[in-house]
Amino acid sequence: MFPSLIRRTLAQGRYVLIGCWVLLCGLQLIIVGQAAAIEEQQSFGRLTELVPAFLQRGLGSRAMLLATFKGTVAFGYFHPVVVVIISVLAAYFTTEPAHEVEAGLVDLELARPMPRHAIVTRSLVAGAIAVSIAGLLMVAGTRIGLSVFASPRFDAPSAGVLGGLILNLASVAVLFGAVGLAIAAGARRWSTAFVSTVLAIIALYLIDFLAIGWPMMRSVAWVSPFHYYPALSIITGDAPLGRNVAILLTAAAGFVALGYWRFNRRDL
Repeated sequence: MFPSLIRRTLAQGRYVLIGCWVLLCGLQLIIVGQAAAIEEQQSFGRLTELVPAFLQRGLGSRAMLLATFKGTVAFGYFHPVVVVIISVLAAYFTTEPAHEVEAGLVDLELARPMPRHAIVTRSLVAGAIAVSIAGLLMVAGTRIGLSVFASPRFDAPSAGVLGGLILNLASVAVLFGAVGLAIAAGARRWSTAFVSTVLAIIALYLIDFLAIGWPMMRSVAWVSPFHYYPALSIITGDAPLGRNVAILLTAAAGFVALGYWRFNRRDL
């Protein structure tokens, strides 16, 4: 029964999956191609003038990484569109229990010899699959872009840097998927659970972004999962990657436990 549930979930969301995967992979190709064109024209020096002053003040010398070939290629892993899409993708699947309650499907599922927690586990596994494949396709898009557009003499991000970026980004997405699950486990409508999670993703991203140049916002930035994804520090090699991933996954485990508890206790 459990593999059948996962296959059905992935099949129902195949258009969302394929669309997001193609977009995330294609965006990496485009970014690499653009960065290669700028590097060929030796125009990155002029891009330093376009880096906003508040970013230079908030990020210090790391802000100048954004005006290099290496930094521009890596930007595809912390671009606002990318981090929001991959987090929303995780939440799309982990909020499925609310849809099944709303549609009455949960009654048909639990009429079979299957424990109630299997429905929650199914959504977690589907979300993890979606995020994992998205991350692999992003790396593949970068590698293909580098082989097609870039010269070997360009200073491209190493495999270790790309691996650290995607691991940290996936941990952020997993946490938001867990938040969506905790909300959906007690919700009667899928739209309520999904939209609430998406709004939380956007709001928490804005908190972390505003904290770059707003001292007052820095005092509350620690509540945002994006605060534990210091992409520029990962590129320079001085980020506490293990600590940040551990914090994100520990928080995710807490929300997952809450989701199981709420779903097992609720009246279906």
